[in-house]
Amino acid sequence: MAIQRKREEFGRAVARVILESCEPVELPPAEVDEQGATVERQEFQAYLPELFSALCEGGAVKPVPLVQSDSLFIINGATRTFWVRLWHTDTTRTAVARLHVVNCLPRSGQVQLSFKSQGS
Repeated sequence: MAIQRKREEFGRAVARVILESCEPVELPPAEVDEQGATVERQEFQAYLPELFSALCEGGAVKPVPLVQSDSLFIINGATRTFWVRLWHTDTTRTAVARLHVVNCLPRSGQVQLSFKSQGS
């Protein structure tokens, strides 16, 4: 897994590690700096607690398919699927310093269809 260090300015220089990978990644349970969360669209803001909860639990994240970016991942919450970029405080990935939600979609349960033949 490739991890790249980037520096950002917020009053003082802070080193952050952006998560990058073209393969699924297992994230450990992490503390989340909720003040460091940004969203692409304002309506995603209401679902941030669900995303924070998923990150605090840890688990596998997958790269978003068909997107040419190694830093955009899918995180499944209880009712939503989030497309996010994550910046951690260090390579242990136990603290999320910043995250950006690009998309937030409702999760659908498994749909089962049953067909009855007319002659039965």
